[in-house]
Amino acid sequence: MIVAWSELAGDLGGVGLFLVWLVIPLLYLVVIGRRYVRQCQESARTAVWACDEVRQIREEQREGGHEPDARG
Repeated sequence: MIVAWSELAGDLGGVGLFLVWLVIPLLYLVVIGRRYVRQCQESARTAVWACDEVRQIREEQREGGHEPDARG
């Protein structure tokens, strides 16, 4: 009876280690994935802001092109 219990405990320990071995990489991927998504969102916001700024500058240049040049 004691031998069977110690073998079962050894098997449960092995199963537990195997499950931890399976879960840790998944948790790591979730953490890295969330960080990557957050970085992508920030980069997308920056890109949209820069695009809007360029569009605004181009529109101002087009509108300014119709006015006479005061430099000459």
